Amino acid sequence: MKHLTLLTVCLLLGACGGGSESSTEIEVAPPVNGTDSPIEVVLSFTDVTSSAGINLYHANRFGSNPSMPSMFSGGVAAEDYDKDGDIDFYIVGGESGENRLYQNQGNGTFVDVAAQAGVDVSDEKGSGPTFADIDGDGWLDLFVGAVDYDDVFVFRNKGDGTFEDVTASSGLEFSADNSVSATFGDIDQDGDVDLFISHWGHVLNEGDSLEIIWRNDSTIGNIRFVDISTEMGLSDAYAEQFRTEASPEAEPDSSFVPSLSDIDGDGDFDLLLVSDYGLTKILRNDNGIFTRVYSDALIDQFGMGSAVGDIDNDGDMDWYVTSIAEKEYDGEDKNPTEGYRGNTLYLNDGNGEFSNVSMSRGVADGGWGWGACFADFNNDGLLDIYHVNGWGQNGQLFAMFQDDESRLFINNGDDTFTDVAANVGVNDSNQGRGLSCNDFDNDGDVDILIANNQGPAVFYRNDLSQGHHYLKLNLTGKAPNTEALGAKVGVRISDDLTLTKEVRVDNNYVSQNANELHFGLGSHNGEVSVNITWPDGEQTQMLVSTVDRSVNISQ
Repeated sequence: MKHLTLLTVCLLLGACGGGSESSTEIEVAPPVNGTDSPIEVVLSFTDVTSSAGINLYHANRFGSNPSMPSMFSGGVAAEDYDKDGDIDFYIVGGESGENRLYQNQGNGTFVDVAAQAGVDVSDEKGSGPTFADIDGDGWLDLFVGAVDYDDVFVFRNKGDGTFEDVTASSGLEFSADNSVSATFGDIDQDGDVDLFISHWGHVLNEGDSLEIIWRNDSTIGNIRFVDISTEMGLSDAYAEQFRTEASPEAEPDSSFVPSLSDIDGDGDFDLLLVSDYGLTKILRNDNGIFTRVYSDALIDQFGMGSAVGDIDNDGDMDWYVTSIAEKEYDGEDKNPTEGYRGNTLYLNDGNGEFSNVSMSRGVADGGWGWGACFADFNNDGLLDIYHVNGWGQNGQLFAMFQDDESRLFINNGDDTFTDVAANVGVNDSNQGRGLSCNDFDNDGDVDILIANNQGPAVFYRNDLSQGHHYLKLNLTGKAPNTEALGAKVGVRISDDLTLTKEVRVDNNYVSQNANELHFGLGSHNGEVSVNITWPDGEQTQMLVSTVDRSVNISQ
């Protein structure tokens, strides 16, 4: 019989080891190497927003009476844009402020360099910032979405710390009023990275262009996109829900988050789409044509955020969808009824077929969820779930969720999760929208950066104690796909355990996680085997003899 390891979770007034503290003991799975030796690991977070130099407050000009899109716009994109080995981030400030580019100083602090870099967008609501190497020159460019017919922006990274605004020549022209979230990947399998954009609230009339999939026709130094939504099969697979026999008139496209992932293991990016006011959708990529996959397992409505990853360590990608409410509501009174609605956790059978295990795993009751991350916060080899929450600011609709706290569901390793957000101090109660979960301070554990709407950005440093090990991998692919988007990576810990990740633009809700692959190893401190399947099918196998470090691998 395997013994359970005790995870001591500390809620601290200061750093672990000082000040007064309270603790809770939570049973979690044995270390991933299968040893019976218990390891005490202390998981704690500290709010270091101010000391880290982050002082952004997101605000909109209309204050207590904003438009619906402005109430859910914003977001943050995290990547090492200057290639100095640490993760920077770009964050939306709202139309009453300026967007900021926080350059990581490598010592736990950040400096806003947006003005010097030429990306200090102001007087724009902004939404869904995303980094990607669009023109294949090895430098990460920047896309910034918009709502309420504000301008979108495309900035080309010049490689000298500055960006060039190339929006006018990029070909990105929208009839849609909102471009909420974006993601990049080689959708048409021609070697470069294409763009998918969601347009919440976009009314689709007969003959309208969907303007959601944009083929990349860029060359180095020249960014150019062409709308190929119709020829990719999206007129049938995507828009059919908005024009039905029962409702022949145009209905708004209510999509929020597009996620590209190879869910069926055939080597190409499929599309997982989270939609407000409608069912979540799976669009399977078959030789460059998308076909909608219908499943009785897809039951969520009013989906907001999305996280994709191998939650059960079986080698395929699972899917988590946050919902806007945990209860149904009865019309004008807006009171909870007996009907239940909430977050959904979909397990993949390896062939792209999903089963809903939200209730049995204990993750359905999440309040009003938005952006979500799969990340191994305690480095035990099991992905945990963090998501931000909130609605009803300034007395708006559903004000009972105004102070709804974020959730941190720790994976117990026995097919259940436990919410410990309040215990570890990451129960933020602002109007959470997007977030990014990365090792910003390069100490081997995953930190949390929150982009709130009508509120301050919040940065939680992970102060995980020693005891569990980790490995970080950074891949460089062949041009023009220099980020190796679409690669699949397995880190083998033992004969019966391999940790699996995809390389993709990992977006959740209006936000992006960095492409650094972080693997928690539990108590395993020995050699690991790394297997990489690159986007073109080429294989790389290697042994990594020393863990607790970052490894750069080029194709």
